[in-house]
Amino acid sequence: MDKAIYSETFVSDMFDSMSLSYEKMNTITSFGFYPLWRRQAVKKIKIKEGDHVADLMTGIGECWESILKKTGKTGKLTALDFSAGMLKKARIRKQKYLSYRIEVLQESVFNNSIKSNSQDVVICAYGMKTFTEEQVTLFSKEINRILKSNGQFSLVDVSMPRNKWLQKLYLLYISEVIPLLSKWFAKGDESYKMLGVYSRNFKNAKKTAQLFAESGLYVNYCEYFFGCATGIFGTKP
Repeated sequence: MDKAIYSETFVSDMFDSMSLSYEKMNTITSFGFYPLWRRQAVKKIKIKEGDHVADLMTGIGECWESILKKTGKTGKLTALDFSAGMLKKARIRKQKYLSYRIEVLQESVFNNSIKSNSQDVVICAYGMKTFTEEQVTLFSKEINRILKSNGQFSLVDVSMPRNKWLQKLYLLYISEVIPLLSKWFAKGDESYKMLGVYSRNFKNAKKTAQLFAESGLYVNYCEYFFGCATGIFGTKP
């Protein structure tokens, strides 16, 4: 495994490159599944009105609507990402929610200014696959740090399906079809080829669940649509 592709600089540059076409490409290539899995991940936990929620690796803020419906105007959403390109789009999205409390931070998930024991909930969609096992351990410790006692978390990412035929079709799609579509809809952005590389290496969230449990968190593993996406959710003791 080429560890260079997991450096924060490489991943940040990749998402900066994709930021101009990311929303369009997601809409075209996901057949509605990516938004659906985001919503399902948010529903895995109980967000209450007034809760403080951290959306880590927020991207362009596609989880916000599902979160804000639950926190209401008395809650607070902290949206964090290291990609300047993605956050430029997120800040535009923020204008739709002027009556809500939203803080946007351009910071690393491994080194950020979110206060310890300050968050009721942590959400992260489609960020796990860009981590090595060492980074997942660091990530779990950071989530443990910022969550309040009994705080909840839910993470989701695209994965390799269990069925071998579905897996072959899925790999073909994310490794060949999506990069081909990027030539038409993303001006040939080579970054989209990396999604297949990360997904193959990631496989699913089972190892992530194990590493989160080793960090002292209560963890549940879950699958979406025959394992085409997997996630973890749980609580801090």
